[in-house]
Amino acid sequence: MMLSSVAAPCLAQSMASQGHDTASTEAGNDIVVMGEKADRTLRDTPASVAVTTGQTIVDQNMIDMYDVLQRTPNVAINADRTSFTIRGIDAFNVSGAGDGALASVYLDGAVLPRAALNTGPLDLYDIAQVEVFRGPQSTVQGRNALAGAVVIRTTDPGYEWNGKARVMLTGPDGQRRAAAALGGPILGDQIAFRLAGEIARSDGLLYNTTLHRDADPRQSETLRGKLLFTPDAVPGLRIIASYMHDRHVRGAYSSEFDPPYARRDRIVTEDVATNTRALSDIATLEAHYTLGGGFDLSSITNYSDVRALYIADPDRNPTPGQLSRTSDPARTVQQEVRLGIDLPWVQGLIGAYYLREDNRDYRFEATQNMNLTRLGVDRQLLALGLSQPMVDMVLGLYGGVVPIRNLLTQPRLTRNLAGFTDLTFPLTTRLKLRAGLRYDNERQMRGASQSVALNGTLPDPARLPVPALAPIVTRLNALLMATAAGATSVDPTRAITYDAWLPKLGLTWDVTPDASLSATAQRGYRAGGAGINQQRGQSFTYAPEYTWNYEVALRSDWFDRRLSFNANAYYIDWRDQQVSVQLTPGAVFDSQVVNAGKSRLYGFEAELRGRPTRHLDLYAGIGHSRTEFLDFTVPIGTAKWSATGNEFANAPRWTASWGGTWRSAGGLFANLNATYRDAVFQSTIDQTVRDIRPITLVNAKLGWQGRHFGAYLLASNIFDRQQPTSFFTDFDGRVRGTMSPPRILGLSFEGRF
Repeated sequence: MMLSSVAAPCLAQSMASQGHDTASTEAGNDIVVMGEKADRTLRDTPASVAVTTGQTIVDQNMIDMYDVLQRTPNVAINADRTSFTIRGIDAFNVSGAGDGALASVYLDGAVLPRAALNTGPLDLYDIAQVEVFRGPQSTVQGRNALAGAVVIRTTDPGYEWNGKARVMLTGPDGQRRAAAALGGPILGDQIAFRLAGEIARSDGLLYNTTLHRDADPRQSETLRGKLLFTPDAVPGLRIIASYMHDRHVRGAYSSEFDPPYARRDRIVTEDVATNTRALSDIATLEAHYTLGGGFDLSSITNYSDVRALYIADPDRNPTPGQLSRTSDPARTVQQEVRLGIDLPWVQGLIGAYYLREDNRDYRFEATQNMNLTRLGVDRQLLALGLSQPMVDMVLGLYGGVVPIRNLLTQPRLTRNLAGFTDLTFPLTTRLKLRAGLRYDNERQMRGASQSVALNGTLPDPARLPVPALAPIVTRLNALLMATAAGATSVDPTRAITYDAWLPKLGLTWDVTPDASLSATAQRGYRAGGAGINQQRGQSFTYAPEYTWNYEVALRSDWFDRRLSFNANAYYIDWRDQQVSVQLTPGAVFDSQVVNAGKSRLYGFEAELRGRPTRHLDLYAGIGHSRTEFLDFTVPIGTAKWSATGNEFANAPRWTASWGGTWRSAGGLFANLNATYRDAVFQSTIDQTVRDIRPITLVNAKLGWQGRHFGAYLLASNIFDRQQPTSFFTDFDGRVRGTMSPPRILGLSFEGRF
């Protein structure tokens, strides 16, 4: 859209090395936006994009990508910082179904798999820029960018020696972080390098009373190396090779909300420690060559290997005997080639794209107790003519559950081919036509193998306290064994192919040299996929879903570019949404995905930023988003509930951020920033009350910074606003959920040269 509420001018990048005496007289519209692959300034970018520079990341003490998202208008993060919404659209799911993402995250051009967003390489030390695109990016980015995209760029090598280091301590979470970066020339002005690394440990905020230890300890290590080649023998050639290794580990997400525990106690009682870990290796090779005559050629090649492992206690309580383990490795190869065009009558790019994503080693295994009510057994017994007290007695013989062993392998192999173009045609000196088109062809190889077996003894019909129940128990035992046998299946790997045409058309009118208006229409899409009906052991497929996005944008600078005001307004029409349908009423696991939903969204983002003095930088931003299902029916139990007219879950109507940074001539430094998120519904069905309340968080960083050293006091959630950010009734009837973090205080020591 516009300058992010947390963005700072590019010139501020030099302040880290030049000290506090440097000040910019320009607003932030001169920032270069790289995510659209054409390196346009924010002033010339009609798309709704919030840009956060590396200097802003340092000034506001942002630790990971979710800190950036939390400060971005019309973007909200979920309760456990594993996903986010853009304009009310969850990055992974809105309608409760579908396999592909709705928003993608790119790190130095490499698209990150879903596992990486849960626990992965998202820390922001030595990051040059983060761009958050709001609205479909399907024309340029392609698959899985229906809601938007997050583009993260790490710091490139340079031909001047520079380095930095940081040590940070915070509490009460017991966080310890140490990081350093170093870069400089290897061979004159032809080869340069940059190394960056960070190690972090944290005790977390949750405590497990069953295992008598911290329930959410966190660990991470990140190491990144980059090489820059600009050989004199080939003028106009620039090559950057990079490699990153990252390891992240975290524990439990939710805690007990019911007595004898209080919500603020942050107590966990599970007998198996939740453990989520991701190992990531990402290698990228970028090449750019100036051909001359207004043309240049770019290539980006990357390989990523993200291995995720999840270990959990399915019932989340002290009862022993249940364990789940999920292994989700993803290996991705991408290749993109672009021809850049800069001629008097046309500017833009033409490109081709290839992706191969290998998830063939996905494996889920568990020993768990399946709730007979959730399997629909109670309804089947009632249908046989048993009274409710008799049904309750029969279910009581089984303890209300049946123990099973489950093994699911679900190999997935995706190949995506695309050709795309994004061009701008100057019609007059003040009017430009913008046109883009992408053709996407996706081929998915999907298969599934599921093994389900009973993991215990069933009641003996000959030894019942009520002998008259023997025929019923005999029949139910046979039904349970048949259900387990029926859920055991092997679906051979098969190919599914989808095509999509994704056009974009827009106009930009330069009203004055410092103000422009734009209007854009473009199509977004989310790929289709396949799945397995766990109860029937049968596979199914579903088609892509599409949106049409209509948007107007304003870009403006005032007072010799000391003040910028930018805004975007949008309307989105969403069709063929992927929704989950129960084939047998009341049977939760007898479900599959179909294309049957429709929705609409509309809203705006507006932001103001100014530099009233050379030492003071102020900003404010607000976002408004309205979401509505136009056609959406959800089966719950034996009934079908209509969500038509309801809002999306976890979609705040209002979000806002504001703050400022002050640097004195003597080296004193102060940053104060705040964010607001409106109340939200947790459910798409029950919307009688917004069950998650609004929240305002205020953060600060205060200290002294010199040319080579700085020391700071850190504070997040200054006013200690602790309240539920999610809650749910678990299988055992207890309420569990997540709380907003308490007030966290800390110290940071930073050095640079």
